[in-house]
Amino acid sequence: MIYLPLKELLDLSDSGVWGDEDTESGISVLRSTNFRSNGTLDFTKLSFRAVEERKRSAKTLEVGDILLEKSGGGPQQPVGRVCLYRGHVIPHSFGNFIARLRPKDQILSEFLFYFLWYFHAIGKTSHYQKQTTGIRNLETQRFFTIDVPVPPLPEQRRIVDLLSRADGIVRLRREAQKKAAELIPAIFLEMFGDPRTNPKGWPVQPLGEVAAFISGGTPPKAREELWSGTLPWVSPKDMKVDCIADAIDHVSDSVLTATNLKLVPIGSILIVVRGMILVHTVPIAITSTPVTINQDMKALMPIKSIDPSFLLWALKVQHPKLLALVDTAAHGTKKLDTEKIQAVGIPVPPLQIQQQFIARADSVASIIAQQAEASSMAKASFDALLANVFAEV
Repeated sequence: MIYLPLKELLDLSDSGVWGDEDTESGISVLRSTNFRSNGTLDFTKLSFRAVEERKRSAKTLEVGDILLEKSGGGPQQPVGRVCLYRGHVIPHSFGNFIARLRPKDQILSEFLFYFLWYFHAIGKTSHYQKQTTGIRNLETQRFFTIDVPVPPLPEQRRIVDLLSRADGIVRLRREAQKKAAELIPAIFLEMFGDPRTNPKGWPVQPLGEVAAFISGGTPPKAREELWSGTLPWVSPKDMKVDCIADAIDHVSDSVLTATNLKLVPIGSILIVVRGMILVHTVPIAITSTPVTINQDMKALMPIKSIDPSFLLWALKVQHPKLLALVDTAAHGTKKLDTEKIQAVGIPVPPLQIQQQFIARADSVASIIAQQAEASSMAKASFDALLANVFAEV
């Protein structure tokens, strides 16, 4: 196997451009926010900038160009992500915190992309970054000295074909998982209509009348005995799933008598009401085990005429409305006032019909779980194949 420095394999390696915003005649300039974790590009949120014609022509991407993140990253993600540009319906340039890599004929663009993607995935780029004022920058000159395996072109094509097929399966599985997840909201809207307009004329009650609200808190960190138990203490970082069965942090049962913290029972709806997470989303979940919550959360205990799972989805389908209720406090914190949440209208169809919806939703949830497992297995197979191909990195 021949190994060559990255810089010797490139016909072109240049930085991007920027400019004033120009939504009418500007060119789309891709940024690191357009990078997806799977090496593809997200074209849904584009930034159009004014770039002079001469520079625009020189900085327009071509199919097969590799985009390298030069600045960004974070504590859990080193700088140096890569994406492969496969073309798009409109032309794109790239930002000044990104480098464009265009390989020479001796190495396939897709092969080099997969190598650099794997190099970042195993954390190697962390050795080529420096941090200044909280920003991680890639030391590109050093990075361009890394050795890249260069097998003969037929072998590169064989490897790219294998990886592309495996990568394609992962994407198909994820797409199927995403579509399955969209089924439950669709079933809700089919059965009950949009709660914001209530086209089917169900009785509507304010959320504050169909659920009791429980506030959370944080036990004193100095009292170690309060943090030595197994009772889940849920915070916004746990709110990445629809059903809360555990939490990252735990407290002892003694917090229920030693502090003002309340026990949140099974079948309660949890909602994040404070924090920067509210910039883009209002996380909502249901509990499948007794928990406690921190001060950035509210727990909702529905009355007997409301099925907890029905309430969960009655709120989830109103996510745009909830997000619109988010305010910014004087010190910049995002928050959702309790009074505003309590005023949100909830349709109240007969309990029997609510339970019919839950039965259908449970069937779909089973499909979603199967799709998630299949997606996880496909990703594991792809990762194993990628590691096998570049085992000597």
